[in-house]
Amino acid sequence: MSDTLHRDEGQRIRDALRYQARELHHRSFAVHSSRRDLLWEEMDRCLALADRVEQHWLRPDS
Repeated sequence: MSDTLHRDEGQRIRDALRYQARELHHRSFAVHSSRRDLLWEEMDRCLALADRVEQHWLRPDS
């Protein structure tokens, strides 16, 4: 197995992170506010990581 990440793999990882963030956001409406804050923090981390994947692995020149 190669350590190189193919473009379509990077896209799947990015999309999965964004999907996870959406799920956390939806779940946050059904919990107490203290738990909601934790879910939103995790949602923000997922979105930030998705952005990093997009910037570093999915640039047009890569």
